[in-house]
Formats: sequence, C-alpha cells, structure tokens
Amino acid sequence: MTILRVKLLRDLWRLRAQALAIALVIAAGVGMVVMSFGMIRSLEATREAYYDLYRFADVFAPLRRAPEPLMASVRMLPGVAMAESRISTGAILDVPGVMEPVSARIHSLPPDGQPALNRLVVRSGRLPDPRRSQEVVANEAFANAARLRVGDRIAATLYGNRVELRLVGTVLSPEYVYTVAPGQIFPDNRRFGTLWMGREPLAAALDLTDSFNEVTLRLAPDADQGEVIRRLDLLLAPYGGNGSFPRDQQISDRFVTNEISQLRVTIELLPPIFLAVAAFLLNIVLARLVDTEREVIGLLKAFGYRGRTIMQHYAELALLLSVGGLVLGVAVGTWLGRALARLYQAYFVFPFLEFRAGADVYLIAIAVTLAAVIAGAFAAVRRAAGLNPAEAMRPQVPPDFSGRLANLVTSLGPDEPTRMILRGLIRRPLRTSLAVTGIAAALGLYIASASATDNVERMIDLVFGQGQRGDLIVAFSEPRDARALHELQRLPGVLRVEPFRAAGARLRAGPRVEREGLSSVDSGADLRRLIDLEGRLVDPPPAGAIVSTSLASQLGVATGDRITAEITEGDRPTLSIPVARIVDTPIGASVTMDRRAINRLLREGETISGAYLSVDDARLPRLYAELKVTPGIANVTIFSAMLQSLRQTIGENMGIVTMFNTGFAALIVLGVVYNSARISLSERARDLASLRVLGFRRGEVGFVLLGELALLVLLAIPIGALLGIGLSWLLTEAYSASADSHASLYTIPFAINPATVAEGVLVVSGAAAVTALLIRDRTDRLDLIRALKTRE
Repeated sequence: MTILRVKLLRDLWRLRAQALAIALVIAAGVGMVVMSFGMIRSLEATREAYYDLYRFADVFAPLRRAPEPLMASVRMLPGVAMAESRISTGAILDVPGVMEPVSARIHSLPPDGQPALNRLVVRSGRLPDPRRSQEVVANEAFANAARLRVGDRIAATLYGNRVELRLVGTVLSPEYVYTVAPGQIFPDNRRFGTLWMGREPLAAALDLTDSFNEVTLRLAPDADQGEVIRRLDLLLAPYGGNGSFPRDQQISDRFVTNEISQLRVTIELLPPIFLAVAAFLLNIVLARLVDTEREVIGLLKAFGYRGRTIMQHYAELALLLSVGGLVLGVAVGTWLGRALARLYQAYFVFPFLEFRAGADVYLIAIAVTLAAVIAGAFAAVRRAAGLNPAEAMRPQVPPDFSGRLANLVTSLGPDEPTRMILRGLIRRPLRTSLAVTGIAAALGLYIASASATDNVERMIDLVFGQGQRGDLIVAFSEPRDARALHELQRLPGVLRVEPFRAAGARLRAGPRVEREGLSSVDSGADLRRLIDLEGRLVDPPPAGAIVSTSLASQLGVATGDRITAEITEGDRPTLSIPVARIVDTPIGASVTMDRRAINRLLREGETISGAYLSVDDARLPRLYAELKVTPGIANVTIFSAMLQSLRQTIGENMGIVTMFNTGFAALIVLGVVYNSARISLSERARDLASLRVLGFRRGEVGFVLLGELALLVLLAIPIGALLGIGLSWLLTEAYSASADSHASLYTIPFAINPATVAEGVLVVSGAAAVTALLIRDRTDRLDLIRALKTRE
C-alpha cells in the first residue's frame, strides 16, 4: 500500500464525523430525486397498463334513450374498434350505519357479467348473477368507507321507486380510479359510491328495456378521434345525445391527469433544487476541507509528488466521502418511493402500483452528485497545488486588521472574544457569504416543502369557509320549476334555501372547444358565493359570464369576447355568451352567471337544478331520513362530511408526502450546519488552543467558535425565510401555469402560514443547538499540544 493510500485511510477515519454529515446532505439530494422521479414514472406506467389491460374506453356518449339495434350503426362508424351500450343512472342509497343519504352512480352489466369495455377487477365476492335482480357489486373504496360486507343489503331510491339491493362483491374499475360525486372535486367515499348490477333489472326499473342511455367506444390505433366523435354525435342527436367526449375529459381520468400534472410540477422543480443545493453545499464543504490541508499539500510537493498525483489523491478522498451518501440516498429514495407507491395506490385506487425509478434516474442523480464532489475538491486542490512547496507549507499571512477595519471591529465588538468572532467573519467575506447562503438555502428548502399544506388550507378556506357557506347541496335528477324549492323548504330542519341552475355545455371560442358547464350564483346570495383567490367577493353581472382564468386561457378569450355554449340537455340550444369578467377562482374551470340570466338564455322560466340548504343540526336525522326516500333527487352533498373527508385525505396523503420532503430538507439543514461548524473548528484549532494556553477558560474559547456559528445562523435566518417564501410562491405559480395548460379542475392559491416559517427557524436553530453541543464537547477536549504542534 502506497503512502498516499495510507494517508487516505487515515484521513477517512479522522473525518468520519464530517463524512457522516456530508453523507446526510448527499443522501437528501439523491434520495429526493430517486423517490420523486421514480414515483411519477411509476404512476404514468401503471395508469397506462391498467387502462390497456382492462380496456378503458376512449370515448363516452351519454344520451336520453336509444333502441339497442342502433348499436349496429355505431359499430360501423370509421375508426371504431369496439363499441358497447349500457344503462347508467343516479340513485340515493340508504346504507346501514350511515346516517346521511348516500349518492351513487349505477351502471348495468351485460348477461355474462364482465363488460367488454371498462372491465372490472373483482376484489372480493363475485359479479352479480343475471338471474338475480337484486344483486350488485360496489367499488371497493366505497364499500370499505361505508363498512359494507358481502351479503349486506342496501335500500335504494331508483327512479322514484324504493328497491332492495344485496351486495355480492367489491370491484375496481379503470373508470373510477378517482371517484367523486357529480359536480364535486373532492372524494367522499363514505357518501358516494358506484354500483354495478344486471342490465335487465336496471332497464326494467328505468323503463329502458331493449334500450340504452350511454355508449362507450374503443378506437382503432389510427382513428381520428375528433371525426369519430363528430359522426357519433350526428348519429345520436335524434335520441337525445348529450355530446360525446373523449377519455381525457372523463371525470376520473381528468382528475388523475390533473393530480399527476401537479405532482410533475413538484417533481420537476423541487427535487432538482434539492440536488442542486446539496451539490452546492458539498462543493463548499469539500473546498474548505481541502483548504485546511494546504500545508500538507506543500509538504507532499516538497517530497516530489506531482500536482496531478496530489489532485488524484484528493479526488479519491472526495469520492470516498461521498460514496456513503450516494448509497444511502439511493437506498432511502427507493424505500420511500415504494412506501409512497403504496400510498398512491390507495389514493388513486389502482389494483397494482410498483415503484420503478429506472436506471437513468439513478445514474443522473449519482453523476450530478459526483460532478459536484469532484468540482468542489478540484478547485481547492488546484489553488494549493499551484503554489511552490515553501509557500504552501507556510501558514497563510494573517489579514491586516489595522485602519478602518480595526476601528469597525472595535466599535462593533464589546469585548475581545466578540471582536475575534467578527474578525474571523469579516476577513473572509466570500467564505462567510457561502456559509450563510448554504444555511439559508437549507432553511428555504424546508419552508418551501412544509408550506405545501398551507396552500391547500387556504384553498379549503376559500371554498368552504367563504364560498360554500351552506350545509347541504340537493341536486335534482332533472331540472324542475320553482315549486320544487317550496318542497325543500318544507323538509324538517331546513332553515334557508337558495336555488341554483346548472347546465352541461360544450364551450367554443374559435377552433377551441372545452366540455364544461354553466353554473349560477345569485347576487346577494349567502349560502353560495363566488370568491376569487384573494378572498374577494365577486357578484355576477346581470348579463354575461364570469370565466375562470384557467378556462379563459384554454379557450383563448378575454373580457368582452363571446363564447358559444352548446347546451347538452333539454332542447340543446346554442347560446352566445359575452365574457363579462375573468377571475382567478379556487375552483378552476368554470363559467358562472346570474341564475336569472341562465333562465332567460334557455327560455325556461324559473327553472332550477337544485338548491343550497342551511339546516338545523338538531333535526338532521329526520332531514336525512326524508331525503333518502324523496324521489327526483340525484345526489346530496354534505359539506361538513366532505370537509372531514378532505382533511383526512390531506392528513393521510399530502401530509405524508410533505413529511418526506421536509425530512429530506431537515437532513440538509443538519448536515450543512454541522459541517460548517466542524470545518471552522478544524481551521481554528490552533488559534483556540493558543487562547487556552494564554489563560482563556473553556467557556470563553467555546464562545469564540459557537458565537461564529450563532452569528452565521442569525444572518441566514431572514435570508432563508425569504428564500423559502419565494420558492413556495414559485411552486404555486408553476401549478397555476400547469393548470392553465389544461383547464385545471382547481387552482391552488399561494399562502404561507407564519407558523411554517417559525417551524423552519426552529429546525435550523435546533440543528445549530445540537451542533453547538457536539462542537463544545470537542473544544473542551481539545488536545492543546497536538493542536499547537506544527505539521512540519
């Protein structure tokens, strides 16, 4: 073994504590990249495999009623590879153990059980027997949330009739990867479910024997999707076709795409920043580490070692110091990625989700880190290797503190130890700036990671606290006249009722088309108000529409332009609606108008689609019992239950993801603070030992070193707080840009809780305190003879 190899091993042992801190920084950056990029790849690959394996339809076409022989014409359309008809309807369920009325969507199954498209994954039990009219299967998430078991009976109000159903199995469907009630954006699996039952009994209940009210298509690989939809709409128009739409506008896939898009924004922005900060900090640490070896490098050159050999030696040292972090980062990133995959499998209800990062992700993370490691060591070694041996072995000339600098330090420092701290920081402004920048960057990453839930909490406040102030939404199966409002007012416990009108539509602006709906807000309403992202109340104009910013971007319209709305219900009129105002709203893609303006445009009089209700909590059980048996109700939304479910979802899913991110950020904070203090100790060991010999007490000597650390942290805290707030804002803006690109279903507002910033400050302060204890212990045990002994 050569002398340099022996030195290498000795250096590794001597620097073991710093090596651990360096490993933490590297592991945080590498682990974040592996976990995040691997997760997005796994999600996208799983979605495509699931859709393909279980034949998720490419096109959906709801209609009022059509005879079954019409399907022969549908199958003859150019570009159609597979077509299937079915019956779909809404229902209100009375589920044992659930006090509230449960809304449901029911689909028919063919006689052989499995549909040709949107095939079911049986998770428990079996599919319904077509000879038994009461048998149904339910989506697994609903059955679990409602605590239903195979064999349980469910009462349903179906097309005005009360029927008894028996659960015979639970299933998954590619059509319901993300299950939400119509008109809602947050899942509530306990109070909304999807059922499948035999086609004959469902057709008999809806008077649709030998008929259907929905078509699903699978297209040929070379099919023109737009042309197929156009031809299909022409074919179904005489039968009340409501407008066909492609898969990417299907509600579940749209939510999944939206969630993956938001996740992609986080992954494309945050992990590279993590890795870049880790690489930057590592560069600083290694550069300072090699600078402390200046005299050793001079001695090696004096003994005839070439500059290239010396640089190779320190490159090997840097690589060995980083190996532990690389291995730990890859292992932790893979482990956390698998844990996150299990979380997303439950959140998105996939039958399978395997975490696979891919070799290129591992290689990129490792290559970037190694490049930073070598660059950090190379710059310092090259500076030292460029000196002649005599000059390199000689300690650096002490800085000149006479003149103005001396007066400044004297005026700022009340005593000599404080002045020593200030001289140490001022004499090396670049090093001080880099140390402050490193700690500030670590704090900024922590705040940006932890602030994700603050933005969601702000959205919840805008939607539920300020916008939706009622207790319930009751939506009708069909639009009804104003007399239905009086029927709702007479229900037990109802204190106030405010009607609304909603209509499905295709919105056109030039060549651009979006499938959205018109919704109403009454001027002066109290239970349902339109609130923008700044929390301001927006009253609807008497004519014209308020369009959300994301939808306006998709359609390419501005205030004063006109939108063509092709209504997909009733007589299906085509309306020309002026854009009165464009507003940033938390509920992303929307067109909102005054209810009376919608009634006038549709020429229908006082027609409503449902109502917002304020109710007496003490009489809720009686009200729920009445709603369960009231005919003509499509679904009931309970805001308190939805908010509870949403907070549970955030706690179980987003909270865990945020915990992973903040955990990585905390590792970087700890690694940076400790390395900064540890290298300062190495640089100043001789000075500190001299102070001890001159009579300074241990506490006074420790004050010099720890005071420098405290001052660096204090300087970094305000910079890091501003950096974290700015990075959080940047993430929110990236989310908004992503939302504008595909008319997001919701928009996340920027908000940051002061408690989040305070938490980040406490984490940095805690890391500094732990470091101070460790460093103070080392200064107390400082070997004075060894520290004062020259290496020559």
